[in-house]
Amino acid sequence: MKKVFRFFCTATSAAAILATVVSMSACNNHEHVWGDWQHDADGHWRVCTEEGCDAEDREAHSGTPCVYCGYGFKALSFGFTEGGDAAHADFAREANEWFAAQGEAEGFTYDFAGTDFSKLNDATLENYDMVIFLNDRPSDTEQQAAFERFIKGGGAWIGFHSCAFSLVEDHDESRGYWSWYQDDFLACGNYKNNTWNPTSEPLTVETHEHFSTKNLPDVFQSAPCEWYGWEYDLLNDDDITVLLTLNPTQEDPAGDQPDPNKQYEIWYDGKHPIAWTNKNYNMLYTNMGHNLQSYNDFEKQSETFSSEAQCRFILDAMFGLVSQ
Repeated sequence: MKKVFRFFCTATSAAAILATVVSMSACNNHEHVWGDWQHDADGHWRVCTEEGCDAEDREAHSGTPCVYCGYGFKALSFGFTEGGDAAHADFAREANEWFAAQGEAEGFTYDFAGTDFSKLNDATLENYDMVIFLNDRPSDTEQQAAFERFIKGGGAWIGFHSCAFSLVEDHDESRGYWSWYQDDFLACGNYKNNTWNPTSEPLTVETHEHFSTKNLPDVFQSAPCEWYGWEYDLLNDDDITVLLTLNPTQEDPAGDQPDPNKQYEIWYDGKHPIAWTNKNYNMLYTNMGHNLQSYNDFEKQSETFSSEAQCRFILDAMFGLVSQ
């Protein structure tokens, strides 16, 4: 993993400070309220959001990835695109197209390793700033240990939907339970339950103070998804910042299971964490990643990246994580 430190003194940083001073002096009527960093291959910039002010703060990139805007980061992604759960595989295929396109447009590298978790080793991870788990995670203990070292060394991670799925009785490590990952890193324990069918739901933003949610409305409509519940109470974990929640009611339940014997797969109440971050690590997990489709003919009926707000959340999360 590439290490980039914020505190240094070089000609580049001196130029950046000068650029900031110059931009702040462009208007003497108020203290500037800067918008988000924008970027291209040459540098990054932000503009004052105060009405009538045209002040701009423009700088060259500092490091790779840039410590201010994240431009130029490299992500290594894992997941299966065939076999396994058909909807999970479909999400991975869709994600590969979307991430590759966003990388081209936004200036980051997206490499997909499939299920070749042998690439989770120190030598390979040294070349990446972020790891992505689309729908799977390693089961080999050496690969797990390499991932843990990457994270504890400051590496960034974003995970989707079934990469957090675990149903190992009694948390028995001899049967494949990954204690550090489920209990410490994700802090959710085992999978508990889920909604069905995959449905589009209003998601509530629990905080706008995090870089992933600062550009979201208070509530936005998700793309269809199967929503998971968890063994542990994430809402009362001091190490966890819950970013998005699902809050079904009797009038507006989550899920639309038609089977009268499986009505427990419709949620009528509760506050369910959908995305969260762990304060001890540079990570973000989101439950998104299960498209609606027929399990009879596998006809695709929804796309995870069809929600503009959801896409904004994911991109802002990625750039924020690699800029930490």
